[in-house]
Amino acid sequence: ADVIAMDCTLRNRIDGRTVSEFIKYVKNKYPRILFMADIATLEEGINAYEAGIDIVGTTLSGYTDYTVKSENPDYKLVKDLCENIDIPVIAEGRIHYPNQAVEMFNLGAFSVVVGGAITRRFEITKRFIQAIRS
Repeated sequence: ADVIAMDCTLRNRIDGRTVSEFIKYVKNKYPRILFMADIATLEEGINAYEAGIDIVGTTLSGYTDYTVKSENPDYKLVKDLCENIDIPVIAEGRIHYPNQAVEMFNLGAFSVVVGGAITRRFEITKRFIQAIRS
C-alpha cells in the first residue's frame, strides 16, 4: 500500500480545517492509502491517532517553534507515544548513531529513520572532527 506523510501538528491550516477534520477527510476520500502523521508533541500524536491516522512519526519534534531544539533524538516522545497509542510509531529526527537507533527500538519504535546521519557528508565529517579535537 502507498503511504503518504502529512503535517499533523495542531498549527492552523490554510483551509481553516482542524487537523482532525483533514485526517478524516483524506481517510474517507482515499481509504486504500496509509497516512503517516508528522507530529512534534505527544498531544499531536494522540490527536492524530484518535482522528484515524495509520502511523505516527516524530518528524517535527524540535523543528517547531513550540518544541525544544536539541542535538539529541526525542527519546521521551517516542516512549510516550508507544505507551499511549496503538499504531506504529516511527522514530525520526536527529538519530545520528547506531546506539540511538537501538534505543528507539528498545523504547518500542516500529521503525527508525536515520536520514541525515547517512546523507549529510558535511555533518558526518563535522562530528568526527569534533570528537577527535575533544
